[in-house]
Amino acid sequence: MGEKHNNLNKDNSWKRTALIFYAKTTSWIVFPLVLAFLLGNYVEQSIGSEILFFAFIIAGFGITCFGIYKEIINYKKSLDIPLHDEDKKE
Repeated sequence: MGEKHNNLNKDNSWKRTALIFYAKTTSWIVFPLVLAFLLGNYVEQSIGSEILFFAFIIAGFGITCFGIYKEIINYKKSLDIPLHDEDKKE
């Protein structure tokens, strides 16, 4: 019975890793963009400048892209996949 339990943990480990990766990337999409929208909207209403609103949105999008890139790199490292051809062991 112990061996069967270990096999179940091995089978579900990739699912757990994938769900954690999904949650992290989704949070990198939602939080910076929502925060940028809210701050940009506040600045636009208080100052009246639409340019600052779009600057906040662009900055939020840049933070989102960087965060997702960082999570992909970490996920690949956790899977032991070489990132570049030079990293492959011969």
